[in-house]
Amino acid sequence: MHAMFWPCRWLAGLACLLSFVILTGCGGGTEATDRPATVEVTGQVTYNGGPVEGAMVTFKSSSPDGRGATGRTDESGNFQLTTFESGDGAIPGSYGVTVAKTVTEGQLSDEETNAYYERGQTPPTPQTKDLLPPKYKDPQGSGLTAEVTEGGENEFPFELTD
Repeated sequence: MHAMFWPCRWLAGLACLLSFVILTGCGGGTEATDRPATVEVTGQVTYNGGPVEGAMVTFKSSSPDGRGATGRTDESGNFQLTTFESGDGAIPGSYGVTVAKTVTEGQLSDEETNAYYERGQTPPTPQTKDLLPPKYKDPQGSGLTAEVTEGGENEFPFELTD
């Protein structure tokens, strides 16, 4: 009698598995459909006439509930913004813009840090140094703004000076 129930249990398990797959889908479509549309936004950052490589460009929405976008400059100072997915751009709207480039000096390796602790000393704190004037890190003080429009060119050159 036990052998007679095995096919029923197997079929019931298969039915549960198929129901799960059908209800959850294949998982290929992870893009949220309820998020706002973005448009491509590109630009270039120069400082005293030369391109700035490795700077973080941030578009901070002027709307209190708005979402910002970021991008990093390449060796030519060019950037492309990202809001949700790499390179998807920004949501149309008004933005205050910041540009920052920093370097950390005095960063110790794990071995060097451990050597300090073994001697009963506290390792020195690494120092972050701005490579651009600090005013460009403040969206109100930078003087940089952008109006991203649907159907517009949305290419923004930012010429930074001392």
